[in-house]
Amino acid sequence: MSRVMGRADLLALTVGIVVAAVVTAVPMPGVTAQAAAAFVIAAMIGWIAWQDLRTFTLPDGPLVALALTGAALRLSQAFDLPQEALVIAIDVVLCGGALLAIREGYYRWKGVDGLGFGDVKLAAACGVLVGVTGFAHALLAASAFGIAVVLALSLRSGAVAIDRLPFGALLAPACGLVWVLSSLT
Repeated sequence: MSRVMGRADLLALTVGIVVAAVVTAVPMPGVTAQAAAAFVIAAMIGWIAWQDLRTFTLPDGPLVALALTGAALRLSQAFDLPQEALVIAIDVVLCGGALLAIREGYYRWKGVDGLGFGDVKLAAACGVLVGVTGFAHALLAASAFGIAVVLALSLRSGAVAIDRLPFGALLAPACGLVWVLSSLT
């Protein structure tokens, strides 16, 4: 199913491209480029989470903006650009591919979608931002929090009160938290 990007998605994509260009063009001592990147990352994560909570969909523009900003940050800190670009590509394939495999396996096992394709795209974008190891930590945190939410709802009502969970609303903030924590070290 394809859809045309709305104006808001195009705006997010444009902001992501501009910030990515600024981050890669400005030397690292320039705190303003880093601050702009952090602002865009926080805004895109908030947008992704909010839309998933409301509609169980993930917006393409903010996903691409998150990935572009993450790539720009990683490339701006790299000593060997071609090697870092290859590592980023591997991170995208491994992170996105892991959730794609889970999505497809669950569909073949149960006959229904357990994850949407937006979650796969979010995993790829998170892989760009935090790498494979960071994504593993974010996935663990989001999954644990999701289980805690379902358990709390089931204890409160005596039965599981929800039949689906907006996983992107859990994974995006977890990825942002991992990025913040890894930036501190």
